[in-house]
Formats: sequence, structure tokens, C-alpha cells
Amino acid sequence: MAEETITFELIRKIQMDEQNSSTLTKLPTNFSSAVMNYLEQKRQLASNDDRKSGLEVKTIERLVEDIFNRRERKILNATIISARSGLPPENITEEEKQFYNVIVTQIKNRRNSLLKNLFSSKSDDEKIVVFKEDVEEFVGIDEQTYGPYKKGDTAKLPEENMRLLLDRGIVEPIMK
Repeated sequence: MAEETITFELIRKIQMDEQNSSTLTKLPTNFSSAVMNYLEQKRQLASNDDRKSGLEVKTIERLVEDIFNRRERKILNATIISARSGLPPENITEEEKQFYNVIVTQIKNRRNSLLKNLFSSKSDDEKIVVFKEDVEEFVGIDEQTYGPYKKGDTAKLPEENMRLLLDRGIVEPIMK
């Protein structure tokens, strides 16, 4: 979305879009700084004891806070999905990317560490992988049944099966 003039109506529309969408919506360029400037102008008008402007400022602040809270929740949900799948969310702002990247890194480190420790006592001929797409149930080289798996699931597989799925781009190894 190109840079737009911030108005009460635009803020309300963005808030409704965020409320009605499960994913991040596209924000105007420099939305945060534009809203800060807009609010500052409204606060100056309200400082002249204009009751209507004062109420409008409070309403705008509540709408902006709601937008922020909804986007924050969506980013947190997206980090879990991204840590498993590697797919970043769409429509994330530059400011939000910093928050997102820190959390994704923490989740990935935690997942890898816990899974590595959990499976470290297992035999060396089995490898842990994360599935990049859904996979139906299959019989492994060890004649054990594996699956079905959903995108983002992790599993311990015999090395030959892991290599076959890795070659097809279906899985990604978590540890070697």
C-alpha cells in the first residue's frame, strides 16, 4: 500500500481489516510515524479544550492500540509456523520484522535444542527431520509404519528414508 494521508476513517478501516482477517493486512508506508504525526495534530487541537477533539483522540488511540494488539498476536502465531516451515508472514512492516526475527530465532533454537536432547540417546542410523509438506503414512526401510505427517511436523526417521525424502525436497534435517 502506498503512503496515504492518515485520517480517522483510514485508521478505522485498517482496524476493521485487521479484525476481519486471520493474517496481517497491508499497511500504508510509514504507518506508525504517520499515525504519530496525525495524533500529535489531533492532540494540539484537543489542548484548546475542544471536547469533541479530545474524544476523537481517545478513540483514535484505542483503534491504534487494537491494530497493534491484533498485529502482535498474528506475528506471534506466524513465528510458530515460520519456525517449523521457514515461511515468513506477508504484509509485515519493517518495524515488525525485528520483533518477528528475534522470536523466530528463539523458537528455532529452543525446538532444535529440545529435539536434539530428546533424541540424542537414539541410534545414529535415525535422523530428525521437519516436514515441508503433508505426507501420507508410509512403511520405512526398517519395516515400521511412519506418518501421516503434516507440514511443520517433526519426526525421527531411518537415515535411508530421510535421504529419500530430503532428495525430493519434502523434509529438512533438524540435526545430523
